[in-house]
Amino acid sequence: MPRAILAGTALELPSAVPALTSSGAPLAAGRPRVLPHILCYHKIERRLELGVTRLSPRRFARQLERFAADGWTSLTLDEVAASARGERAVGPKELAITFDDAYRGLRDYAFPAVEALGFTGTCFVITEFAGRLNAWDVAYGGRRFAHLAWRDIRRWEGRGIEFASHTATHPRLTWLNDAAVRHEMVRSRSAMVAALGRAPRAISYPFGAFGDREAAIARNEGYDVGFALAGKWNGDPMAVTRLPVYPWSLPMPGIGRLAAVERAGALGANRCAIGTSLWKRWREGRTPRHERQPGVTGLAEPVAGD
Repeated sequence: MPRAILAGTALELPSAVPALTSSGAPLAAGRPRVLPHILCYHKIERRLELGVTRLSPRRFARQLERFAADGWTSLTLDEVAASARGERAVGPKELAITFDDAYRGLRDYAFPAVEALGFTGTCFVITEFAGRLNAWDVAYGGRRFAHLAWRDIRRWEGRGIEFASHTATHPRLTWLNDAAVRHEMVRSRSAMVAALGRAPRAISYPFGAFGDREAAIARNEGYDVGFALAGKWNGDPMAVTRLPVYPWSLPMPGIGRLAAVERAGALGANRCAIGTSLWKRWREGRTPRHERQPGVTGLAEPVAGD
C-alpha cells in the first residue's frame, strides 16, 4: 500500500487510488515512496525582527548538534529526489536541511554550522534579489535583510551547500496566470545558468503555495523536483513537503512527543503568510503603473558595500 508523509511521518495512502504525478503519469514503482525528515529554515540572524521566520545562530547550531549527536546524517538534493521517486530506501535517521530565500546571514552563521558537522544542505535563491535587500517582503519592525550575492553562492557551492530556484521575485504563484508562472520559473532558471553555469533541477514554491498547475509548469520548464511547506505529501516528487522551523520549534524540530503539535502550528503559521501576499498586492496597487517593474513587487535595493 503506498504511503504519504506528514513532515517525516509515514502515512498510508488508499491502495485503490493509484498515485500520479502532476502530469498524470503513474509514479515510479518499486520501493515505497517515503520522504526523509526534511526541515526548512529561513533567516538565521542575530538581528531581531517581529516576524516568525528568524532563528538565532546559537539556536540553529544547537538544533543541528542535537541531530548529529543522535546519529542523524544529512542528504543531498539528489538523494532527496531519489527518495521521493521511490528509487532509494530512506534510513531511520536521515535528515534533509533546506533554506528558503537565501538570506545573507546564512553565509555567516548557518552554512559554517552545517559544514562543521559534516552535513549538507540545499538553499533556494530568489534570483532577482541576489545581493539585494528583501524589498519583496514585509519589513517587520521596519528592518530589511540582505540576500546572498552571487559570489557568496559560488563560494559555498561545492562546500556542502547546493543551490536551486525559489523563482525570480517570490510571488504567490497560485495568484498568477499561466504565462506569469512560467516567466518566473524561466527567468530564475536562466539567471542561475548565467551565474553558476548550470540549470537548477529543483524549485521551492514561494510561501509553499502551489497546485497541480504550478507543479506541471515547473516540470515542463525543466525542474524535476518541487518543494512545498507543511501539509501532507501526496507522493508526487513535484510536491515534496517540508517542516518549516519557527522560533517555537522543538529542540530537534519534528522529533519527540510534541511533534504532531509542532507540525500543526507550523501549518497554521504558513497559512498566515498569505498576509504578506496581500500586503504586496496592496502595495503594487498603490504604485503608479509607469513605476512598476514587470514581475516585481517592490524595488530590489542593492546592498551598500556588498
